[in-house]
Amino acid sequence: MNGRQVRWRWVGLALLGALACVFAAGPRVRPWVGDVVLPDVPRDPAALDAWIAAGERRAGALRPDTEARIVWADPAHPARTACTMVYLHGFTASQGEGFPVHRDLARLFGCNLYLSRLPGHGLRAPDAMRGLSAARLMQGAATALAVGRAIGDRVIVIGTSTGGALALALAAQQPQAVSALVLWSPLVRERGSQLDPLLWPWGRSLMWLVHNQGRDVTHEPAVGPIWTGDVHLDGYVALAELTRGLMTDDLFGQVTAPVFMGYYDRDPDHQDPTVSVAAMLRMYDRLGAPAALRRRVDFPDAGAHVIASPLRSHAAAAVCRATRDYLRDVVGLPYAPGADVGVCDMIRPDVVP
Repeated sequence: MNGRQVRWRWVGLALLGALACVFAAGPRVRPWVGDVVLPDVPRDPAALDAWIAAGERRAGALRPDTEARIVWADPAHPARTACTMVYLHGFTASQGEGFPVHRDLARLFGCNLYLSRLPGHGLRAPDAMRGLSAARLMQGAATALAVGRAIGDRVIVIGTSTGGALALALAAQQPQAVSALVLWSPLVRERGSQLDPLLWPWGRSLMWLVHNQGRDVTHEPAVGPIWTGDVHLDGYVALAELTRGLMTDDLFGQVTAPVFMGYYDRDPDHQDPTVSVAAMLRMYDRLGAPAALRRRVDFPDAGAHVIASPLRSHAAAAVCRATRDYLRDVVGLPYAPGADVGVCDMIRPDVVP
C-alpha cells in the first residue's frame, strides 16, 4: 500500500469517527425524574364541580362521555365522604375503561368517585397528544389526587396501565395523600421494551421514520368512544420519559401504602399483550409496603390487557370481586349502609373481544 492509499484510509477513518461522534451526540429522549406538587382546588362541592367543568371546556372538543367529573356518593347532597376513589385511566383511553367496576366499588363503599381525564386524552382532535410529556401526565395525575383529597378523608387511587404507573409515582411522591393503591395491569415497562429505541441518539427521528412511516400521528381504528386510535408521536415519547424515569426500584421502595395489583398471565403464550408481566412482578416485590398490606392476583381468563372492562376482558366480574375483598379485608373500608355486596356478580360482558 503506497503513501496516498494510507492517507485516504486515515481520512476515511477520521470521517467515520466524526460521523459516529455526531450520531452519538444526537438528540435523544431523556427519562423524566421530576416531582409534582398538588395544586389548590376549590373545597366547596358546587365550586369544585364548576371548576372541573370549566377546565374541561377549555381543553377543547371532547369525545362523548370522556370528560372529567365527580360522581358524588349522594348526588342530591354533594359532600365530603370518609373515602374517595380517584380513577386514572390508561394511554389512549378515558374513564369508561374502568366502567362499571370503579363506579360499583365506589357505591359499595359509599365513596365519592373522581373520574379523571389525563392531558391529551379524550379529545376529538387526531393530534391531541401533540406536546404530551411525562411532566404533563404527572401534573394531570396530581390534579386528580388534589380533587380526591378535597372530597374525601381517605383517597384510594385506582389506575389502569399508564394510570397505574402514575398512581405509583403519586404514592411515592405524596405518601400522606394516598391511602391505598389499586393497580390493574400497571405499566412498568411495555411488553417487548418497544420504546427503547426512543432512548437512542436520534431515537425520536428514527421512531418517526420507521414506526410512524414519516407521520406525526398514527391512525388505528378506535374502539368506541373510550379508546382513541390516533396517537401523536409525542404520546410515545411521554411514555418513554415516564417509565424510564420514574418506574425504578428506588421509587417502588418509597411506596408504603397498601397495594392491590391485578394482571393477566395464563402462560407465556397467553398473557398481557401490552405491558410486561415480568416488570410488574418485579415492581411488586420491591414495594416498600409490608407484605401484609400487599396482594397480587392473576386473572388467567381475562384474555386482555384492560382486565376491568367487560368490553375487553372476560374477567371483569372477578376483578371487581377481588378488588372489593381487598379493600374490605386489608384496607378496612366498611360497606355503605344497605349496599349490595353482590354488585360485582352483575357485571356481564357486553362485547366479546
